[in-house]
Amino acid sequence: MTLNIQPIRGILPVICVIISSLLFIGIGQGFLGISPGDLSVYALFFVWTAFIISLAGNWPFEKIRQPIRGFYYLIIALVLGILHPVIIGWVGYGPETYWPLISNLFLGIGIIIAFGNPLVKGLPQPAAVFFNALFCYVFAIVLMMGYGFVPAIWFAMFVYYLFWVEQWPLQNIAQPAKGILVFTVLGLFSLILWHAYTTVGTSFFKPEAGLFFVLFVWWLVMFSWNLETWPAQKIAQPKKGIIGLIIALSLSGLSYVVIVQVLGINAGIAGSIVWVFVSWLYTWDIVLGKWPADQSTGLAVIE
Repeated sequence: MTLNIQPIRGILPVICVIISSLLFIGIGQGFLGISPGDLSVYALFFVWTAFIISLAGNWPFEKIRQPIRGFYYLIIALVLGILHPVIIGWVGYGPETYWPLISNLFLGIGIIIAFGNPLVKGLPQPAAVFFNALFCYVFAIVLMMGYGFVPAIWFAMFVYYLFWVEQWPLQNIAQPAKGILVFTVLGLFSLILWHAYTTVGTSFFKPEAGLFFVLFVWWLVMFSWNLETWPAQKIAQPKKGIIGLIIALSLSGLSYVVIVQVLGINAGIAGSIVWVFVSWLYTWDIVLGKWPADQSTGLAVIE
């Protein structure tokens, strides 16, 4: 039986993600004494670095086969990601800057993806990936100085709209109109999610809603990236997107109840830990694709 069919194709990498996440948490908390909140920060800088690496395609390890190439990129993403908080401290800024910076850096990535990465069109590597990273850094810092930070509530909607709804019905619109309309839709979805939180008496910034949010991101990513929208792969839009939303909301609610009410884990601590799992879920798929199920997969290029 081939392993390269869904859902096996997606489940095998997720098992690797879970093992890697547990090792990351075990080493970070048990050996290095890092708190769950700080671990989530390291993990988010780690996955953001993986997104930047994805914009370089297979450079500079084009001639190295998987999974060795993917593990090289995994090490690079880990090292550079973990260095972010260290460097922030070196230049005189404290932990209060971590979340605003990482949130704004992800918004920079979102802009690059939504607009089809036009900033570096025609540039060779490594110039292209350097200027992508530079754009994100400058954009994030200027936004922090002028506004503060954009709450990451939009990120769940970004994942949902781009990878479950597949940008329907905007997929065939030319840039830059497509990018502008995509962010208009994301803004609408984010406002709806924000209003839903308000209706039940909580907010994105409270532990209980933060845990539900990150669980929502986990299930959205797992089914849209790792499982490639299985079991709804052959269903046309917008029905596929509606099915994806039902799956993600149902499993988010179920896992929330298990974590908080059955296992009795504090929502704030659980939310930080789940961010680690989400970061590894994204990073594994970016640098290793569906390995070990798919032995031929290359580095995922985010477009």
